[in-house]
Amino acid sequence: MKKILIYVDSMNPSGGIERVIANLSNQWINHFDITLLVKDDKNSFYPLDKKVKYCTINCPLKINFTSRFLRGYGFLKSIIQSQYKLKIYLKKEKPDYIYTSNIINSLEILMQSREYSKKLVISEHGSFYGYNSVYTRLKKYIYPRAYKLSVPTKMDTGIYTKCGYPAVYIPHLSTFTGANEQSKLKNKIVLNVGRLTSDKQQLKLLQLWKKILENNSTFDWKLQIVGKGEEEENLKNYVINNHMSNNVEFIRPTENIHEYFKNASIFAFTSRNEGFGMVLLEAMSFGVPCISFDCPSGPRDLITDENGFLIENNNADKFVEKLELLIENYELRKNKGQKAYEMANNWDNEAIVKAWVDLFRGEV
Repeated sequence: MKKILIYVDSMNPSGGIERVIANLSNQWINHFDITLLVKDDKNSFYPLDKKVKYCTINCPLKINFTSRFLRGYGFLKSIIQSQYKLKIYLKKEKPDYIYTSNIINSLEILMQSREYSKKLVISEHGSFYGYNSVYTRLKKYIYPRAYKLSVPTKMDTGIYTKCGYPAVYIPHLSTFTGANEQSKLKNKIVLNVGRLTSDKQQLKLLQLWKKILENNSTFDWKLQIVGKGEEEENLKNYVINNHMSNNVEFIRPTENIHEYFKNASIFAFTSRNEGFGMVLLEAMSFGVPCISFDCPSGPRDLITDENGFLIENNNADKFVEKLELLIENYELRKNKGQKAYEMANNWDNEAIVKAWVDLFRGEV
């Protein structure tokens, strides 16, 4: 049985990347010998199959987000500290393939030995347009040297293929499969789930929400924002300063996120750029219609005119118009929600797993 090593900084966060890795691990274990190697204390926010080997090199990544310099220094320090322990681990375990989910971990593997380039499978999670100049230069060096580059969106797969990278299109697995309980779409709740960062643009969502509140003096709908991140204080201050506390609720990441999807009537998404948009698919799994900017590049692979609204990128007035329409029209929510539910629950997880099995067996 082939040995697949998944190398990632941590599984502690509640983000989309960690969700994807947990989903893949729990499926791959039925076909391969899977080891999940992290740098920290081996705590995973998302459940992992007991058959997945969970190991650590005890070299936690510590990042200071107060400045780009300190952030870069944190990554550089982590690379240097992890090299020796990683070298010992790889020589001992001799994996057939090594899966990474970010550029830094991929670089760490390539720095070990050229031979690992034939074993390195990189999974792209962000939009092609979501990287700064430093990361873009690293991609140009790293991606051509990988065995395969897995890309979950059609647009980015095309771009990376044109760049000459070994890109293959494999969308992410659906988290909530089977006949989930559909939302009744009658609760007066608009939901947003994601890291509280400038890229996710929850501040812009709050600004749009403020416009809706100004248009409706007796408005009793609530915007629920589930997540944590470096923008949390700024977002909460904006809500307080604009007297929106009765209509906005901040919720910490929770293992029971399905309860929030199930109780929501609309899912609102305002990211500047997005890879796959896992939370969109998760919301649709409960029959919740989604509204999102048509940012590059993930939302357009999931949202159609039938199951939600895909708004011209950064067109704030149109976003407010369509969000108000969903709020005011229950039948519209119901019709679009049903189409969202059908699309999400027909998501072909089996075909996605097969694509990965074929890749690791050298058939792609």
